[in-house]
Amino acid sequence: MDAYVDRTIPLREPALTKPFRDHSSEIAAVLCVALIAATAWAVLAAGWVHGGGGAIVVAVTSVVEAALLAQARAPRITTAIAAPFLGLAAIVPTTLAAMPALPGQTAGAIAGRYLSAIFTGLASTQPWDFTVGLCAILFVCGYWLGWMVLREHRGVLAVIPVFSVLATNVVNAASPDPIALPETIAVVLAIGVVAAAYLGSLGDRWTASRITPLDGLGWRFGSSAAAVAVVLTIVALVLPPISTTDISARLFPHGLSFGTGGRGSGVTITGGADTIGFNPSVIPGGQLTSHPQSVMSYTTDTSSPVYVRVDNDTEFANGNWFPESPNAWAGDSWNELQYPAGLLPRDINPADGGVTKAETVITATFTMQPRATGSTPLVPFTGDPQSSSLPGSAGGQVDASATALYTVDEVTADQDIQSGTTIRTSAYVSTASTAQLEAAGTNYPAWVQQYATLGDGSSTGAETILNLAKQWIAGGPTDPYDEAIAIENHLRDPLYFQYTLNPPQDTSSSMWPVVYFLTTSHKGYCQYFASAMGSMLRSLKIPTRLVSGYGPGTTQAQNERGGPSQEEVTTSDAHSWVEAYFPGYGWIPFEPTPPSSQGNYQPFPRGTQTITTLPGVTPAPTKAGSTLKPGNLGPGPGSLNTPKSHASVPVSVVVSLAVLAAVVVLIVALALWMLLPRSLAGAWKRVETLGVISGVDRRKAETHRAFAARLARARPRAESALGELATVTARAEFSASGASGRERAHALRTWRRALIRATLRPRKSPG
Repeated sequence: MDAYVDRTIPLREPALTKPFRDHSSEIAAVLCVALIAATAWAVLAAGWVHGGGGAIVVAVTSVVEAALLAQARAPRITTAIAAPFLGLAAIVPTTLAAMPALPGQTAGAIAGRYLSAIFTGLASTQPWDFTVGLCAILFVCGYWLGWMVLREHRGVLAVIPVFSVLATNVVNAASPDPIALPETIAVVLAIGVVAAAYLGSLGDRWTASRITPLDGLGWRFGSSAAAVAVVLTIVALVLPPISTTDISARLFPHGLSFGTGGRGSGVTITGGADTIGFNPSVIPGGQLTSHPQSVMSYTTDTSSPVYVRVDNDTEFANGNWFPESPNAWAGDSWNELQYPAGLLPRDINPADGGVTKAETVITATFTMQPRATGSTPLVPFTGDPQSSSLPGSAGGQVDASATALYTVDEVTADQDIQSGTTIRTSAYVSTASTAQLEAAGTNYPAWVQQYATLGDGSSTGAETILNLAKQWIAGGPTDPYDEAIAIENHLRDPLYFQYTLNPPQDTSSSMWPVVYFLTTSHKGYCQYFASAMGSMLRSLKIPTRLVSGYGPGTTQAQNERGGPSQEEVTTSDAHSWVEAYFPGYGWIPFEPTPPSSQGNYQPFPRGTQTITTLPGVTPAPTKAGSTLKPGNLGPGPGSLNTPKSHASVPVSVVVSLAVLAAVVVLIVALALWMLLPRSLAGAWKRVETLGVISGVDRRKAETHRAFAARLARARPRAESALGELATVTARAEFSASGASGRERAHALRTWRRALIRATLRPRKSPG
């Protein structure tokens, strides 16, 4: 007998499940690096600090360090202990070279400065401290992001700190324009990071359960996540804002700007920061952007546009202008006097050089927003201040009795300005004609003399300004008014000077910015033009001051019966102009800034162009015995800064909303099509569509029942409905008796209910 030979084919041992990698870890790491870099970019683009580019290096380094620890499977406690040391290793080399000099420059002093900057730098007004604080917060965000995504696979938890930084940046940024692109990119990347972390978590669970994922699953998952991220971002961008409230002012009533000086610190400023806004000082600076935010609205008793005066700048130093303060100069008679609501304590006697015979009075009612006039509750006026409905203090040159002011440079209310605060003021407006001003002479009162000097007469900058002024007025009339007009016209001539919000900067010398503007760049914004004209007039011994405030604003509501219109003033209307003193006529305004996209600024018309008073309104007299003439508010209709019209909706917004509407219509139509099949055949088309969405394609020659069983593994909540639909369909197609109408209707109803549940349930592997 032959020996028994076992020819049974041995069963193969089940192969070990291939770990789910599909380069998901590498992709997640790249997304994390890109996300933290975009976040740092967005913060720096907001202009909180200049020269903080090292923050991006620190942010990227933090993610790389966390990724290496995650790859090495380091314990959590080790990662936490290593964090501060790794943070210092990234922050110190990046910022040490820019650190301001310290007394002694000892290691202890340096360590103390870094420790202080890391914990309190974001609240500091010093650029270096703020940069270090920013690096610290970005390091924490990046380190947390990298670890939570690559080791813990907690996507939503990982991006919470990043979203907090992005949200804070959006709420408080002075302008949305510079941060729009990096913020959008960061949001898209954040959604991708969440998806990558979730896919990594699934991969770990599948590997632990010995489940082999379908080929190409990572690519399909990633493409779906990318599509969702793009769609959500587009929807967020095109939807209109639900509120126009200045959230920043509510959350941070004391402001968040850095490096400002003088009164107004903490307010976006014209010249010291990146966004146009009010500042009582005139400091020609760097690039500006326009991000209009409402600061006040007002009505006047005239239909002519007006400038809104907030503060006068009378101190000149190194090419900059500042509001005066008590005892600023030796022997100075500048002081502040308290007043009740009503008339200000003024000496308006023409013999004393006060308000003179050629003026009218304009009244205005202002509705204020917080910090419209800076950190100090300064009162706005439409001309030379006369009265205020709020009690407070008036500052200016005090007369010999110290009980009245020859001139008022600023008025401060005793109460803080809140949203909706109403202030009613009146102000003198000159109606002097050109001929009167040309004949005014130079017999200045004693208290005006200090306004006729630069205070830096021996400096190179002052000498350069004087020489240029003499060149510009050479060969013309020698009276102060015509000299002022010659300088004004020269600055406004586009052949010589151009308006720009991005003026060239002198980085190779210590030249005053205004001198660089006059001699080299010839490009700047209102502060450059006003500072240039003001310093030139003073160099010629013409008493001059600068005025900081706002242009006329935009007409919001016109009274159909000819009554007062409401003007809306925004941060982008912030403006500086020049006033020169003429004996017998007081302070006369000049406009050296040429027309631009920021405003159609034109020279102030003189007494021959009258203001337009409203029906039934008579300009108020200034004092007994004064001769009042119909005068101008400064600007006449169509002459000064013409009120801006309402901007129309951009075409891009209209197109975006149309596309969004089309997408919504398609989504609704698809949902209705999926939910409302009219036949069993139509229902199976929906079932196959659900299979495509779920990654379960129907195979050739596969029965309804077999396909329904496979699809039910991916959509378990639809299992009973799919089974019933397959049974009824099979009976309808192959049974002699077919399916009854009631069975068909019940199957379709069950399908609709199950479809809603199925679409809400996370997809599982079909196996």
